[in-house]
Amino acid sequence: MIFGDDPSDAHHRKEPRAVKDSDPTLFRQIRMAALAVALPFVMAVGPVVGYIMGGWLGEQIGRGATGRLAGLALGAAASLYQTILIIRRILREMK
Repeated sequence: MIFGDDPSDAHHRKEPRAVKDSDPTLFRQIRMAALAVALPFVMAVGPVVGYIMGGWLGEQIGRGATGRLAGLALGAAASLYQTILIIRRILREMK
């Protein structure tokens, strides 16, 4: 028998009320919190990845500094766009 598959154990476990009743308000709040936690990561990762990829691409074509600057700008723009989408989703969930 696999650990945790004991059928007699199922009666002794207590599920949280929100899981048992599937409270949509709680799940909505959890989704909003998860989106809010993701915002700083989205804002930081875009420019960093853009800088690295732009530097690599710039080195390939002989324009390292220009490539890093362009990659940084594109990464920042992509992060800004994703941040706006996440904020819109959070505001839509609040309604």
